[in-house]
Amino acid sequence: DDRPTQVMGANVASFFQALLIFSCFCLQACTAIDTITIAQPIKDPETIISDGEAFKLGFFSPVNTSNRYVGIWYNINVSVMTVVWVANRDKPLNSSGTLAIWEDGNLVVLNGQEEIIWSSNISTSVANSSAQLLDSGNLVLRDNSNGRTIWE
Repeated sequence: DDRPTQVMGANVASFFQALLIFSCFCLQACTAIDTITIAQPIKDPETIISDGEAFKLGFFSPVNTSNRYVGIWYNINVSVMTVVWVANRDKPLNSSGTLAIWEDGNLVVLNGQEEIIWSSNISTSVANSSAQLLDSGNLVLRDNSNGRTIWE
C-alpha cells in the first residue's frame, strides 16, 4: 500500500513550503534597517540599526524620567546604554513621537501633535532625501537625486 508514502510526501512538501514562507518573513524581519525615508519614518519605540549593527538610533528615556529623546547609542559590547548623540536635547517629548523626513527634505522630530520640535535645518529644500545611520555612528542626510551629503 502506497498511501503512507503519499501522505508522508505531501507532509514533507507542506513542511518545506511552510519553512520557505517562514524564512522569507524572518529574513525581512531580521534584516537590519539603517535608513529613514519619507515613506519609512520611525515611530516611538521603533529603532534603526547601522548595517554592521554597531549603533542604534531611536527613542529612549534616561533613568528617573519619562521624557523621551531621539538619540544614537552603542548597540554592541556595552553593559550600560551609552548615548553618543541626542537630537532633541533641549526639547524632550512628553509622549511618543516620530523621526521622519519632512516635505522639504529635513530630518525632523515630531511630537504627538505632528509639530516639529527638532530639525536638521538644511537651508535648501530637497525633494528626495533619506537619513542613514552609519557604522561610524554618524547619521547622514543625503539628497537621493545625486547622493550628496547635505547634513551629518
